[in-house]
Amino acid sequence: MIRIEAELPRNDLTAVTDALDMLGINVNIVKVKSRGATVGSEVHAAKGTGMYRSEFRDKFILQTTVSDNSEHDVIEVIRSNSNTGKISIFPISRIIDISSGVENEQGLALSEYDSVILIAANKQKTTFPFGLTTSKVKLEPQAIEGEKGYYDVIEKKFVPLENLEAVVSQVKPVEKFQILTADDEFVIQSLTRIQRNFSLYKRKQSDSYSQAFLKYISSRFLSLWPENEINTAVLYVDIVGSTKIATSLSSEELSGLIKVFSEEMSVVISKHAGFVLKYTGDAVIAFFPELKDFGNMAENAIRCARSMNMLITHSLNPMFASFGLPKISIRIGIDVGKNRIVVLGSEPDLIGHSITIASKILPLAQPNQMTIGEEAYKMLSPDMTSQFIKIDPQDKRWNYNHPTTGKVYPIYFSIPVMQISSRGN
Repeated sequence: MIRIEAELPRNDLTAVTDALDMLGINVNIVKVKSRGATVGSEVHAAKGTGMYRSEFRDKFILQTTVSDNSEHDVIEVIRSNSNTGKISIFPISRIIDISSGVENEQGLALSEYDSVILIAANKQKTTFPFGLTTSKVKLEPQAIEGEKGYYDVIEKKFVPLENLEAVVSQVKPVEKFQILTADDEFVIQSLTRIQRNFSLYKRKQSDSYSQAFLKYISSRFLSLWPENEINTAVLYVDIVGSTKIATSLSSEELSGLIKVFSEEMSVVISKHAGFVLKYTGDAVIAFFPELKDFGNMAENAIRCARSMNMLITHSLNPMFASFGLPKISIRIGIDVGKNRIVVLGSEPDLIGHSITIASKILPLAQPNQMTIGEEAYKMLSPDMTSQFIKIDPQDKRWNYNHPTTGKVYPIYFSIPVMQISSRGN
């Protein structure tokens, strides 16, 4: 690894930094104190010498750290976009990322924001995969007083060999995501978060850290496979009758309600192996990718939907009532299929048939109900399919023909939880 520094005049900075950015190289710019306002960019005699050289009124030092094999490319970019100045190169023996402890090439790849995310993910004990969170247990072989075992560098304690299996079993990936209940600690966390955030929103101090964090994780995941197709379950959730609600609230109250709603839905999504794709007004769109460690993506989405309804009843609506705001209901649309990862503007997005279906079937759901497509329904276990009923063929609200079959695409409505419980008794 090497550190490259280049002395550049102001006029060349933009061209050089833009060209390096196209190579994915981050730079730091430091302004050097000039020799006075009267000194121009023309050629003149340097003080105390008989030699003539170019001087800058504003001189800047461009700094970047790159791998050895990038040295030639960086130098050529600088020389091609600047006509004067000097390039200095310094060898680096070691780089350590302070927050994660990751070293050298891997540490160099972490941006400052990535480091913040690593710390946040570790503290929140998230279940995010994809290398963005540090392992809960990192074991290194060690022997203490003749006893074999491992040293847990996270907990900073020695683990005897006979206890190793028990320790490792505690940090296995979550194999099955459960529907959250009113008794879960998560509800208390939600109530506390809403009270704090809504207070900040009313003072016009936005604090959507969790929201920004979860959207960032989603973008990082999608950026791994640009222009590729991935299998996902897609979930749309929005507020029923939001237009009517908007007419009864001030703009500040409406903004606070939607921000709180969006953040709480985002956190629920993250608890069920899902990712926030985007926010559109009073709606949140999420995707649940097909990943071996996270089980059935369609069932994860449906458990998430059930948890969302639970949270509306036991957290958001009680808190909204305490703020003098109206209660809300939600409706949810879900379907499964291949979607292409595309970059629209500065962020990755998903485009595909299942996203279209999920958006089309969303308005057909009743308050606190979900509607799912045939592709999602076919992935469910018998226990979960019993929680849905097929749309009446005579229902004229739905006449969408699937492009593959040419026939009306079947959709299913969720049965209220109370009714499911009654049928089981």
